[in-house]
Amino acid sequence: MPSSSRITNVFLILLLWLTSGCASDRPPSGGPLDTTPLQVIFSDPAPSTVQVSTKRIQLTFNRAVSARQLLNSMIISPSIGAYDIAVSGKNVEIKRFRPLEQDRTYILTIDKKLRDNSGRTFATPYSIAFSTGAIIDNGIISGTVINTDCSPSTNALIVAFAERPETTGSVSLLQREPDYFIQTDSSGSFSLEHIAKGLYRIVAFNDRNGDLRINAAAEEIGLCSTAVLATGSSNLLFRLSNTQHKNDKFPSRATSNAQAPYETGSISGTCFASGQYVIVDASSLTASYRTTASRDRKGELHYSFPELPRGSYTISAFIPSDSKKPNPERQWNPGSIEPFQPAEPFGFYPEKVTVRPRWTTEHIDIRITTSK
Repeated sequence: MPSSSRITNVFLILLLWLTSGCASDRPPSGGPLDTTPLQVIFSDPAPSTVQVSTKRIQLTFNRAVSARQLLNSMIISPSIGAYDIAVSGKNVEIKRFRPLEQDRTYILTIDKKLRDNSGRTFATPYSIAFSTGAIIDNGIISGTVINTDCSPSTNALIVAFAERPETTGSVSLLQREPDYFIQTDSSGSFSLEHIAKGLYRIVAFNDRNGDLRINAAAEEIGLCSTAVLATGSSNLLFRLSNTQHKNDKFPSRATSNAQAPYETGSISGTCFASGQYVIVDASSLTASYRTTASRDRKGELHYSFPELPRGSYTISAFIPSDSKKPNPERQWNPGSIEPFQPAEPFGFYPEKVTVRPRWTTEHIDIRITTSK
């Protein structure tokens, strides 16, 4: 936008302020508060448009936004290189400096960090896809990201790296530009849509500094239990963890070290998993207890915590990679970025479980799925 236009806009705003006294987008006194979330009400190209050749992308929001906020919240994948953003109130123009690749699907995503001039945000991340060719890629990979305590990770960033002959095994993911980005929603779920069919390495991380790059030393990272995922993979589970340190806040304890029986309660359940052994963890705010699930004659995996102190617990389980029977004190392995190693298969009970003295809570069942 030319500087003269900006000066004109500033003059008009000052004039309106002086004549009206207190212009704002707030409702009149006594009226209902407008809680409508921020929305994109127009885009050019429109979602799912093919044969796109324009050098500009235009967006119209339902409320005014700032260029700086938008720049820090917007991702275009694959990368289009340098571009310019011009914002005039609710209207945005994105002008790229180099031609788009032929026969390529592009995805523009705006995450939930974007706020309008009154502080309102998107209800969910906004995304549109368009293609420079005759078709739009329709590959999809979906899953869920949870925090270390198994709560939904509502602001995690998901990055996908395509497996190519020139990069496989030779270039660190920490040095590569991701092919696709997406942000989790309020439930921790994500869906990488309109991606090219193929194989990918997927990483979830807490982008604390907003630079869209993985910092293994300072940011929590989540990997699933499969190293390379094909489009069509779903129900994936990523648990964020600081891979540089132990995952547990507290040392684990055997349930035999719990309090006296009249002060404790019990939890039992079944693990649905393919592994020979499963380690089950019951964690409260102050301690973590572990046990090993054992198979009965029918081949079902059952576990029990016979003596747990009263309190609220998160119940989770994992399949250890060891071939021999593991020590129940063993911790879950979250994997690593470099060298790339997937996490051990993991599952959790979706609700907190309350333990009361002399009370048995049954059927706290956990399902551990692995991608193929």
